[in-house]
Amino acid sequence: MTADKIIQQIRKDSKKEINQILNEAKKQASGIIKDAKKEAELESEKILSEGKKQSENISKILISKANQDAKKELMIIQEKIIEDCFIKAHHSLSILNEVKYKTIVTKLIKNGVKKLGQQCTLLVSRDIDKKIAEEMGLKISGNVETAGGVVLKSIDEKIMLDHTFDGILKRKKHDIRIKVGMLLFP
Repeated sequence: MTADKIIQQIRKDSKKEINQILNEAKKQASGIIKDAKKEAELESEKILSEGKKQSENISKILISKANQDAKKELMIIQEKIIEDCFIKAHHSLSILNEVKYKTIVTKLIKNGVKKLGQQCTLLVSRDIDKKIAEEMGLKISGNVETAGGVVLKSIDEKIMLDHTFDGILKRKKHDIRIKVGMLLFP
């Protein structure tokens, strides 16, 4: 074999080997690209899934906060309505007609006399209280500024019973608030 033929054979074999290496490199590159695409798709799906979860969590948080705010606003409105009821009740008590007023105050005084004894004295809020006290044979020791009712004092003045409308409403406000709330907002 001549030198030219040997060189041609080497070139031919080299081209063949280069082509094989290029084909193998293309196959490897194609595999790497496929794997990279799969990995990118998986990573993309993972990122989308996590983003969706975060979005759902944020949505749940915002909905929960909106519900809490709505409940809070509703409670504020209900509280205002109940407070308005107290104001109206106080006003109604302050303008009771004489017959109803006398009936109520007489009961309050009798209740106080049972607890403190007949020797107790009264602080009165209205002129009619004086008449009631006189009819019951009780002493008046002064006046009290209130919408109605009386304050009873023991003979030694150590015990005082606040049977004024204001005092009763104040003491029973919590219980009344619950009852009014249940009536208005069942």
